Amino acid sequence: MNRKIKTIIILAALVLPYVSAVEANDQLTDNTPKTTALTHARLMIEPGKILDDATLLIENNKIIEIIKNNKVPSQAYVIDLKGYTIYPGFIDPFTDYGIEFEYPKVEATPPIYEIKRIGGNAKNGAIHSEKEWFNYVYPNSEQANKWINNGFTSVQSSYQDGIFRGQGVTLSLADKTANEIIYRSNSAHFLAFDKGSSPQDYPTSLMGSIALIRQTLADATWYKENKSKSFSKTGNNIVEFNNALDKLSNIENEQIVFDTDNLNDQLRAAQISIDHEIKATLLGNGKEYARIDELSAFSYGLILPLNFPAAPEVGDDDAEREVSLAKMRHWDRAPANPMTVERAKVPFALTQHGIKSDAFWPRLKQAIEYGLSEDTALAALTTEAAEVAGIADFSGRLKPGYMADLVVSKGNLFKDGSIHSVWLQGDELQLIDRNDRLLDLTYQLQIGDLTLDLTLDNSKANSDKITGTLSSGEQEITLSNVSYHDKRLNFTAEMSDAGFEGVNRFTLWFDSQGLRGRMLDKHNTLTPIAGILTEKLIAAPLAEDKPESSLISRLTKPNVAYGIEGSVGSEKLHISNATIWTSDEQGILENTDLLISRGKIERLGKNLSTPSGYRLIDASGKHLTAGIIDEHSHIAINGGTNEGSDAITSEVRIGDILNPDDIAIYRALAGGVTTAQLLHGSANPIGGQAQVIQMRWGESAANLKYTQAPASIKFALGENVKQSNWGDKFTRRFPQSRMGVKSLFSEAFNEARAYQQELKAYKYLRSSEKRRHIAPKPNYRLAAIAEVLDLQRDVHIHSYVQSEILMFLRLAEAYDFKVKTFTHILEGYKVAKELADHGASASTFSDWWAYKFEVYDAIPQNTCLMQNKGVLTSINSDDYEMQRRLNQEAAKSMMYCHMSAEDAWKMITINPAIQLGVDTDLGSITKGKQADIVLWDHNPLSVYAKVESTWIQGKPYFDRKQDKLAQQSIAAERAELIQKILSSEESESTLPPGEVIEDKSEPEWHCDTQFDVWKQSSQGRSSL
Repeated sequence: MNRKIKTIIILAALVLPYVSAVEANDQLTDNTPKTTALTHARLMIEPGKILDDATLLIENNKIIEIIKNNKVPSQAYVIDLKGYTIYPGFIDPFTDYGIEFEYPKVEATPPIYEIKRIGGNAKNGAIHSEKEWFNYVYPNSEQANKWINNGFTSVQSSYQDGIFRGQGVTLSLADKTANEIIYRSNSAHFLAFDKGSSPQDYPTSLMGSIALIRQTLADATWYKENKSKSFSKTGNNIVEFNNALDKLSNIENEQIVFDTDNLNDQLRAAQISIDHEIKATLLGNGKEYARIDELSAFSYGLILPLNFPAAPEVGDDDAEREVSLAKMRHWDRAPANPMTVERAKVPFALTQHGIKSDAFWPRLKQAIEYGLSEDTALAALTTEAAEVAGIADFSGRLKPGYMADLVVSKGNLFKDGSIHSVWLQGDELQLIDRNDRLLDLTYQLQIGDLTLDLTLDNSKANSDKITGTLSSGEQEITLSNVSYHDKRLNFTAEMSDAGFEGVNRFTLWFDSQGLRGRMLDKHNTLTPIAGILTEKLIAAPLAEDKPESSLISRLTKPNVAYGIEGSVGSEKLHISNATIWTSDEQGILENTDLLISRGKIERLGKNLSTPSGYRLIDASGKHLTAGIIDEHSHIAINGGTNEGSDAITSEVRIGDILNPDDIAIYRALAGGVTTAQLLHGSANPIGGQAQVIQMRWGESAANLKYTQAPASIKFALGENVKQSNWGDKFTRRFPQSRMGVKSLFSEAFNEARAYQQELKAYKYLRSSEKRRHIAPKPNYRLAAIAEVLDLQRDVHIHSYVQSEILMFLRLAEAYDFKVKTFTHILEGYKVAKELADHGASASTFSDWWAYKFEVYDAIPQNTCLMQNKGVLTSINSDDYEMQRRLNQEAAKSMMYCHMSAEDAWKMITINPAIQLGVDTDLGSITKGKQADIVLWDHNPLSVYAKVESTWIQGKPYFDRKQDKLAQQSIAAERAELIQKILSSEESESTLPPGEVIEDKSEPEWHCDTQFDVWKQSSQGRSSL
């Protein structure tokens, strides 16, 4: 025989016995199906479907049958659960359970503009969509108990860090290996606005995060459509491998869970999901009740935490003054939030996220006391949660084929019941020994010739808390040292009154007949004991239906002080005998009437008759003006006015971050302001896209937008934009000088043109060529700049000194576009002729000077000098407080340079309207224009003038008389809420303390506020 063949045969002979031995050992494993019958139980099949006195048959880890007549297979192991209720196992769809991972810390000094590219990751350090968290699952039984003790049997988990956080994983909480507990390896994608631990500077603002999401989703679509073209023989380029984008290629067909911190962000997340046709579930915040109509309109499900707030500190005057009415209202209404969501027919799941686990059930029962139905609560823990976690086809119901993940309770969990055991994949984990129920019964003991009744009290369900008595008639002996374990009861008793001297020791065993045992007297003489079951100690009392807890706070929009109840309707008005400042060629009209209807100015004239259905306002001695318009403001936004992490951030949009809750809107109305342009700050040469809003107090963020306004963008010149004086850390980003700013603009315009040409060239390719050629990658940053070159987006540019103003005028003319407005422009008087020749307008301050080097040459005559040269001039606020005093700011030019009253008033009405491109509908009291009007009690340019009423589109959004009533109502409501809070602190409540909810603080945003909202710190100079 060939030697090689012989060797192989010998090796095979050695190997085969080893393999056989392994297989033989495997055969020793018990493969007999493990069948368990849970009999005589109440089965909560699913919300709204209950089956009494039935059997749940389990084989291994699955439910195989529901038996209504309790006839179980002979081979089944029977557990009698008479008196128990079985629920489907609960599911928490928002956790970080079992993820053993941490992003490496980057040892680098900020600012950090780029991250290390490893293995096809994204360019931005907050994008982790390539992460599949099943790769990092490592069970932790101690951690799992936080959920198991509350009846949860499975969870959806992800590592909660970054904006695109990767795909979650749905896990069983069973104490098994990772391989055995993974139910769904790739569940929902997780998203958030917070960039988390990313060391990269961009984004530092909320609008930057939203822009990054928008760009990333566009990139993912582009990547999906073009990655296969990389190696086309006719192509001359390749698409770089990007695993992060690849994992998002099918996101429109997958589920996402969007983590948000507050109600406004929740609505923003919903809007982003709608815009990109994404199937979203939104993490709640507990304030959904405040804008439930807006949330319900999106048709997205929610994941609600039960993060009810702690009572505000109102025990003394100083502390109480620091507590806002909104915070008191939230304390009052938070427990009713789940009920509000339910009644709005918004589906939701519940989560333990954000609270301590031992607070979960007390909070849920509190929510039910406030009106949440039990069926909806159960759905939120089972069927709805299973849908979010992606396991609805085998979990969340008691149904054949579903996982044997169960919760066994004594009593109604949503009222007074308690969880006794949890079944995880067919294995029971008893939280309360089932044998303890034997202690709820009464027994009759026979001790020699003596008959005694044994009564036990196990109401606290802990073996060291058992109490009891031996009694005969009215005589009663108290038991001492009572202990119980595994059907064995031990206690001692002073038995002299029963004819046995001294303290006697008892040991009793429970069995199917009752109990048996022995007594040892003081001489250690043994006396046998026999006992029989008599009856239940006390039938469990039926839980009474409690009336819904009452709410005493008002619910307004926004839900802050001075919010409005209901909605504001358009009025038909006849305002008679007023002095009307038209801000048009009609000038100032005395003793004149005005009619408005359907939101429009219908007619002006003297001695008009009041049409039927019109409300008459006698304005004798009063002044009526168009609503004030502010060309430059930073109110009513969240999450930062600057995205200053890059020199160019034209992709960010102020319109993404509107805050309809900002009290500055109401205060603006009180100052006669009806319209404002919200601008990006001045931290970089090319900032973000602006948003014109109207002060529609009580409306949604979307309804604040004045959509007819042309698109605009903020550019900036001067000291703020270059980083040479931001500090020693900020020395690497271009530009560092003013001439560098000019160079940056040129480069941006050239790149935008090249981008336009690339798009155009691809557009005109034949279809066959498009299939081979890589399409231009979408670039929202360049697209916004290209709109400037195409005259589709107006430029409003922050400026101070004449040299830079001239530079940008020449640059704009070289690229063939017009500058709409130079804002601030405190040296505009030096270049007024050049501004007029170009056709640029100016929006300036009245008398700000000498507050920094750039404004040393500012003069209060600036407005007149520019206007006299033909420059359309306005006054802007750029300030929270000054906005509501713009009437006085306009009047200063009358004092400083003898401007006429009419021209001064136009600087805050029709002139800014022209600068914003809205003058065809706003800015003057002209027939046919929108009825944005303000009624003043004095000449509006007087320091004594007060606004009596402000209308926008014919709707009254401010009325001074109503404001006085609101002040009284607010004081009364505060007093009532304070009493409720103090009373709650005095009551003996069994509820766990509420959560101390720390809202992320935001500064009042100004043009030069550079603040990293995710790190909660100032970036660079605190004041630029």
